[in-house]
Amino acid sequence: MRLCLAVFLAAGFLLGGAACAAASDTWAIYWYICGSDLETEGKFASANLEELRSVPLPENVKVAIQTGGAEKWHTDGIPSEELGRYIYDSTGFHEVERLPDTSMGNGTTLRDFLRFAGEKCPAGHRALVIWNHGGGSLGGVCWDERHDETIGLNALRLALAGAMQADAAHPPLDLVCFDTCLMASLETANSLHGFARYMAASQELMPGHGTDYAEWLGALAKNPGMDGAALGKIICDTYFARCAEKETQEMATFSVLDLSALPALNDAYGRLGAEALQAAGADPNYFFTALDRVANGVERYGELGGDEEIGGGFEMVDLGALAGAMEGVKSADAVAEAIRRAVVCKAGGKYRRYGNGISVYYNLSGQEETSEAYGKLIGANDAFASLYGKMAAGEADGTPWFAFDTSSLQGFPVSLDENNMATAALPPDALNVVSRAACSLYLPYGDDFLRLGSDSKISVDWERGIFRDELDGQWPALNGHTLLMELAEQQPDYNIYISPIRLNGKKYQLQSAFDMERQTFEILGAYRVLRNGMVDREVVRLRPGDVVTPMFVLDSTEKLVEGEAFTLESEAVLRDEPLPDGDYAFVFRFETSHNDPFLSDTVPFSVKSGTMAMDTAPEQPI
Repeated sequence: MRLCLAVFLAAGFLLGGAACAAASDTWAIYWYICGSDLETEGKFASANLEELRSVPLPENVKVAIQTGGAEKWHTDGIPSEELGRYIYDSTGFHEVERLPDTSMGNGTTLRDFLRFAGEKCPAGHRALVIWNHGGGSLGGVCWDERHDETIGLNALRLALAGAMQADAAHPPLDLVCFDTCLMASLETANSLHGFARYMAASQELMPGHGTDYAEWLGALAKNPGMDGAALGKIICDTYFARCAEKETQEMATFSVLDLSALPALNDAYGRLGAEALQAAGADPNYFFTALDRVANGVERYGELGGDEEIGGGFEMVDLGALAGAMEGVKSADAVAEAIRRAVVCKAGGKYRRYGNGISVYYNLSGQEETSEAYGKLIGANDAFASLYGKMAAGEADGTPWFAFDTSSLQGFPVSLDENNMATAALPPDALNVVSRAACSLYLPYGDDFLRLGSDSKISVDWERGIFRDELDGQWPALNGHTLLMELAEQQPDYNIYISPIRLNGKKYQLQSAFDMERQTFEILGAYRVLRNGMVDREVVRLRPGDVVTPMFVLDSTEKLVEGEAFTLESEAVLRDEPLPDGDYAFVFRFETSHNDPFLSDTVPFSVKSGTMAMDTAPEQPI
């Protein structure tokens, strides 16, 4: 799905330390390349630099570049143990200077580069391109693998302020483009307000190939009279075309935001937060549960990342969908209208078709630490910071707003109806705190159990609190081998899953989608999670000859346990297949808005020759 609306608006530019204004058709691109593992292991920065150098530039377009942050650079002349500064212009690629190794994940290093670039390449139009990993509103950008440091959003704003003068009416930068993951958020946009006219970024993970530098820089070279909106639209269009070419389009997103629309959007979002606070105060359990049900039903970005073994995520959700589905608030329409005015251009892949182009932090984990981190952001919304603080921790004196003891619900009774279907009936007080329901499947493992994952194979009657299993004796298998399938996101017409595996000996998270209409699985790719919790941008495709080791979770310890390794003898195919003959266990899994789970009684069942039979008496809880 694609929606691109070009907006061409005249704007003035403040050139910071430049002695005089340059002609309106001159452009300077300031490219901050923190190579990290993407360069060391994947050579992705070098590939993008090669694309850049393939474009002949006119005299009125220049590129200032800084490199660093990688253990090994693969382009001749770029040092690995020093920072490099370069100018690419109509006369070619020139090294300007080398600096002692300093963290590219430090805002001061970015500030110094911007001062250098402004002095060497003043122009009527200027764009900053930040190249590296991105961790959303809480994670920041530019992880330097040499120094294990990342620039947070507050540090990003301070870096800009140290190099140029903020002016909302006449921002010094035409465009800031994030060739990183997860940075198309309201909080990111707020950190740039006054310094940039437009922002281009992705709500979702970005594959390692990044944007198409040859195409968009080539277009700029041919038409230097364009403004930031036009350049952003070209970056969006050519990036999405590249994703289609590289077969990484299914989960791709990209959008261009007009930052002059932020005051209206922040005002509407603030009013939405104030209404939410008022509603939460009147009936906290009901409100927070309803809000969390909404958040679990909208697009959630970066679910592969985080610190957990399986997923974990970066707590980013689509703002438009979240606001539009919130119950009992009047400002949702104002938020939707403000988003429409702010989003200049957006693109979304097959399994990212419900996004509106701008995301926000939402406390998906229920952790107090993340709501506190959000509240410290310069770009945070005060009302929502207060709302999430009360949702996670309650009042300052420790009095919780959301209070429900789920320990009494552990091992909730399950009955078998006349059709031998497992059924759980929750009373109203318990039902009103459940924001998410699924089923989990287990395999007996000595005196313990191995978890095979969670799925939506249940029917849910929220009005009556009735939950029934819809198991059919089948579970997803990769070329005939059962996988752990953890349900990460559920949409009306597709589900997204995460499966931990070893691929040729290395740990990966395999991402897949199930298309409800076609009733088929699609393998979207395998990703590594780095030591800082960010996701490696390289999308690895499964190929014949790969050795795959399924990973399962040991129930008593939550540790990963290796299954039996197998070699892909043919093209990788994921599909529902009859479970291997044996004994299994089924539970209903419920979660509250605190991400606090409780499980039903265990229902044992057996599979023989593809036929499933449930026992008549549920066992004690797992």
